[in-house]
Parts: sequence; structure tokens; C-alpha cells
Amino acid sequence: MQSIRRCVLTISFFLLSSTVPVLSQAKTVPALAVLSQIKAKVKAGYSKKMTEGFNGQMLLRRYRVRTEKKGRATIFFNDGSEVRLFGETELTIGAKKSRNYRWVRYRLFLHTGSFWGHFVRGKNPVEIGGGGMRLQLSNASLRFSRGKTGIDIALPSGMAKVSNKSSSVKLLAGQRLYQVRKNDFLPQKISLIPNQLKLWIEPSAPVFKGKGSLKLNLHFQIVRYGTDRPVDRPGSVYLKSNYYNLKIPDSIRLNKDGKAKTTIEVTPPRSNDRTFEGTVTLHSIMDQSGYNDVQDGLLKVRFTSP
Repeated sequence: MQSIRRCVLTISFFLLSSTVPVLSQAKTVPALAVLSQIKAKVKAGYSKKMTEGFNGQMLLRRYRVRTEKKGRATIFFNDGSEVRLFGETELTIGAKKSRNYRWVRYRLFLHTGSFWGHFVRGKNPVEIGGGGMRLQLSNASLRFSRGKTGIDIALPSGMAKVSNKSSSVKLLAGQRLYQVRKNDFLPQKISLIPNQLKLWIEPSAPVFKGKGSLKLNLHFQIVRYGTDRPVDRPGSVYLKSNYYNLKIPDSIRLNKDGKAKTTIEVTPPRSNDRTFEGTVTLHSIMDQSGYNDVQDGLLKVRFTSP
């Protein structure tokens, strides 16, 4: 559940703030991220020394993470960025420091497969490569797939600079590059992301009553973006939130009509929590490859007290 995951990540990031000693205290190898939310089998490590991955595993520079066909895994970086790997995906993580060691620029390389990522860095954009493409982005969400027939890049939010051997382009929120190659003229390949994962909740205006928790019905539906026309399409959903007192199911799947319904349990904030302002954000994505034409689902729910 969400609360347990948060505790595990808190402990992991406490360890992540330190470094792993190598040979002497003068020479250290910094941990860049933490592996979490693993489904099925996942391997991690240096390319020739990969072993079975586990939740809470610290990932070092030049580590690779590989998922099997039905595998999933989330990588949490120590700046708050997050990457969700789908099945049959292999990714290398890296970083580059400035000469004065004041900042770190993350570098990711996609060898094969597909992932979703949300990157929060401001002045130091994340660099992503694979299949002859090079991306730079910050404060943005991205879906990136590399297959035999080409590269798919979709940007649900933010802005990204994409370049290949022949051209470069700025990709804006809601846009995508579909089946592009390293020699394509990218400005001619831009199109809109046609679909969206829509969320709504019942009751729509929940009210906390005392210290008791609320059980709410959460609905999902893939729709045509701009018209809300339902799209018949099944698939797995990954749901996350910014609220600590929320229990969500481990598995959500849309039926053949592109619909799903689940129950979430929300408990009032701690009595000493002065930061909670009454709004909980729910963020959902399609949790598998082949869905770069579906934008993220985002829902902000306002909770009140009598």
C-alpha cells in the first residue's frame, strides 16, 4: 500500500544521501536512485554483473535495470524524479557533475523497450538517449519507446528538446513524435497525442467526518482527447498520489471498453500536519508499452471537514 511504500522510500533515500565507500574514504561511488515497486522479475547492476533486483536497492552510476516480459519497476531519483519501466525494457542510468560538484545532471540511455518518466530538475535538464535520439528536458513528463520500427516519444506535460542526426525540435505538452528514426526531419513528424486517461471520483466532493477514513469510488476511462468520446481499449494502469494517508490497490486494469472502477481509502491528515491544504492529487498512467498515444490522467480532489 501507499503508506508502506512511502516508509520504505524514506529509509532508502536516507541511505541514498550517503555514499558507498570504495577502497578508501577519499574515493566514493554515489548512489543515484532507488529501485522500487517491482513486479515479476527485474535485474540490476553493471552490464556484465547484473543480478536479481529487489525493492530498496540503491542504483549506482552506469547501472543497468532490465525487466522481463511481464516485469515492471520504478526508479526513484534523489531529486524527486521518477521513472517507470515497462516489460522487456533495459535502461542505463548515469550522471554528470559540474567541476565544482554543485549539481548533477542525470543521463539515461534506453537500450530497448519503453518507459514513462517524470523529471523535476529545473536548471539542470535530464539527458536521455537511445536509437539515435537525444532528449533534454526538465519539469516534464515523458513516454519513450524504442523498437525495431522506430522511436516513439510522447510528452504529456512540460517541454523537451529532441534532436537526431539531421534536425532538432522543441516538443510541447500534448505533442508526440511517432515512429521516428535518426535521419528523419523531426519538425514534420510532430502530431498531437490523440487520447487521454480520464479520472473521476464518487462522491465528487468528499467530506472528512472526524478521524474516520473515507472509501471512495475511483473511475477510469480512455477517451478521445478534446471530445471525451470513449475509446475501447484494455490495459494496465499505474496510480500514484502525493498524499501519505491514502490506500490504493496494487493492480488496476481497464476492461475491453477502456473502463475500470476501483475503491480507494482516504484517512484524514495527522493532527500535527500543518502542510495539508485539503487537496489530494491522483496521477495515473497506462502501465505498459504501446500506449504512447494516451496522455496521463490527473485529478485533484478537494476534501473538506464539517
